[in-house]
Amino acid sequence: MSKSYLKLFSAIAIAIFVISCSTDSDEESTLAGEDFTNTNIRVLSIDTFSVKFSTMKFDSISTSISSRLLIGKYEDDDMGIVSSSSYMQLNPDSYYIDNDAVLDSVGLVLGYDTYYYNDTTQVSTLNIHKLIDKMSSDDDVFYNTSETAYETTPLISKSYIPTPNRDSLFVTLPYTFGEELFNDIRDNNITDAESLYQKLKGITVQPGTDDDGSIVGFSTSSTDTYIRFYYTIPDELETDEYTYDFSINTFYNHSESDVTGLPLEVITDQEYNLDSSDSYGISYNQAGTGYVTKIEFPTIKDIYDIGREGTILDAVLYIEPNTVSHSDLQPLSESLLLYTIDQNNDLASQISNSSDVVSGTLSTDNSEFNLITYEVPVIDFIDQKLSESPETEDALILIPNDYNSTINKIIFNDAERSSYNTRLVITYAIYE
Repeated sequence: MSKSYLKLFSAIAIAIFVISCSTDSDEESTLAGEDFTNTNIRVLSIDTFSVKFSTMKFDSISTSISSRLLIGKYEDDDMGIVSSSSYMQLNPDSYYIDNDAVLDSVGLVLGYDTYYYNDTTQVSTLNIHKLIDKMSSDDDVFYNTSETAYETTPLISKSYIPTPNRDSLFVTLPYTFGEELFNDIRDNNITDAESLYQKLKGITVQPGTDDDGSIVGFSTSSTDTYIRFYYTIPDELETDEYTYDFSINTFYNHSESDVTGLPLEVITDQEYNLDSSDSYGISYNQAGTGYVTKIEFPTIKDIYDIGREGTILDAVLYIEPNTVSHSDLQPLSESLLLYTIDQNNDLASQISNSSDVVSGTLSTDNSEFNLITYEVPVIDFIDQKLSESPETEDALILIPNDYNSTINKIIFNDAERSSYNTRLVITYAIYE
């Protein structure tokens, strides 16, 4: 169905609906009485406004402001090959080790934070590399597109099956790697952060090249994730084992998706909009990589064609997620925050009302009929669009609260593909 036909259809349908309402019996009218200035009000529910979906991609999103490392890789029918690696700079609380201390072993402890996405029953790989360059950023923020050079050969590679509900994963590091750092701190060759970074600029944890399993979340807390040195002091009467830790000082996640051969491949910059009609009637959202669904209401001002004085009482956008694109391994977000973007697809503002920020919620009220929808209150945005002067080309996007620290996707069906379960419903009161 063409856009022009949809617009014409919307206008005609509204006119027909108004005519049919105006000829209803008096019993179907709402009488407000003296509490509403003695005015008869007719309330209409209109769902014929067109809803336009397209997909855009932010050039970058900050990933150093979260509290989670994201590591892993998997292949997805919708989003292509999705991968995430973590880069981190570490340092100790103090630069003192007893002069007689002797290193026994060293390892990296990665504390699970319970988050995961996709299939954790598959074997995954962690490749741990030393950074060649010090992590740096022009604005002290790192993004999903940030990268820091690292040594080609890993310090260690570890195959494992993720167990996100357990406490931690331990990776033994080479003794020679730990011994040099340990001895230099013990012997006062490393005495501060700058002298440490001359020896260890940081590490990165990369997924295996052939991995196809899951992306797993690890905590950045100093009590959960750290490099731990185990050592003894042989001259003591009782030889106890001691520990000395490097914890994370700065970090970021590099998250990306290879969409070669998929509809998303045509999105080459932030200002490009992939219309849902060019992507089989669907649009895309993916946290962590920057994809979002852009939502517009091109025929909303057809409401003036009703030709009678009135007001919008409510406006709700219903969006149907694509059924085959979510599962227990790839769950849907329970709620989504509402933002506006401008004509250049730059983030503009978060939608809020007098009481709180506005969010869309997942509704399974009709799950017995396999109908699951997001219900999004958009009255504040609709009111803004109808009253703005001059007119703007801003639009809506929906993103989860943890957009910077997860990799979850949501595939939306547009109006036609959803058989018009995706729709805008406006409750409109006409004064008579």
